[in-house]
Amino acid sequence: MKNFGNALLWLLLISSSVLGQKQHEQIQKYQISGKIEGLKKRKVFFKSYFHEKEIIDSVFSQDGSFRFQGKLAYPQTFTLYLSPMTDERKIVVQAGNMLVTAKAGDLEHAQIQGSSANDDMDIYQEQIKLGRKFAKGVSAVESDNTLTSTEKQRKIYGIFTKVESFYDSVTTEFVKSHPNSIVSSMVIKSRFMQANQEAKARESFEVLTDVVKKSFYGKTIQSYLFENEKVSVGKIAPEITIRDVYGNPFQLSSLQGKFVLIDFWASWCGPCRQENPNLVQMYQAFKEKDFEFVGVSIDDNTKSWTKAIETDSLEWTQVCDGNGMEGEVAKRYLISAIPTNFLLDKTGKIIAKNLRGEELKKALDHFIK
Repeated sequence: MKNFGNALLWLLLISSSVLGQKQHEQIQKYQISGKIEGLKKRKVFFKSYFHEKEIIDSVFSQDGSFRFQGKLAYPQTFTLYLSPMTDERKIVVQAGNMLVTAKAGDLEHAQIQGSSANDDMDIYQEQIKLGRKFAKGVSAVESDNTLTSTEKQRKIYGIFTKVESFYDSVTTEFVKSHPNSIVSSMVIKSRFMQANQEAKARESFEVLTDVVKKSFYGKTIQSYLFENEKVSVGKIAPEITIRDVYGNPFQLSSLQGKFVLIDFWASWCGPCRQENPNLVQMYQAFKEKDFEFVGVSIDDNTKSWTKAIETDSLEWTQVCDGNGMEGEVAKRYLISAIPTNFLLDKTGKIIAKNLRGEELKKALDHFIK
């Protein structure tokens, strides 16, 4: 579902979109200062994301000393780094004064004082390190020329499943042991606010204290759970009105009377492309049995999208509005990670979600006679 590694995990954690919900929090001041040993006459950078927009501040340091200050409404993740951005430290910043002690060339191990939220995040990051070791196996499989593409796909899927399960377990246990930490709400948002994880999101959310539930991230989770009910199993799938790859208008409701698999994907999504051969196989096996596929791309580059359709031999209906995750269909279906799919019955009701590999085949065998 996602690439593994520290960078993407932190990217998910620092995203602050709120599913359209405006939340008002008390604005407070923060100051983060410190000294980077071994740094002379260089710029120190401080980067953050606000509503998915990158903001970068910098200061020229004569002797490694630096200070950044500003205002925030809730704890947020910032990146302290030197150029090139191979030397960096992610920091959860909260109101008040924070002190950084670091060495040039090793910012990753910088010591942070003054942020209990950052202390908790460091604990969580340490706990998930083992998952990154599992993920290294993907590269070994990809470079193994003795395996067929199908065998590689099966092995990589097995690694993905193992790592995702490990991350989920660590997150669940962390939340249980830190119910009063704002970081618990942050990691629930990053791990469980995605397709097929709604039950874990709800279960973990209930563990949180009332104070954390009422925080920015707590309200975000609550809003997500409320909105998710609209695309949960048993609900009628929201209408899709969009143009297909040939420029023709398409409506999901036009397929009523058939089983439908709505597959959200993108040309740049590695796991999506790895799953496509399986989808091609399923499509060929079931297309004559009152069954249709609809591929909804969240690409923002339509040339890459059309090229991927041709390369992967995707014969079924393909639609895209070119707006990525900000597209109307992606928002309506609460798409936060891909690949994600929805299986609909002949009335348009959602009967299963997020099926891949053998799980998809079993579901189609069960529902489609």
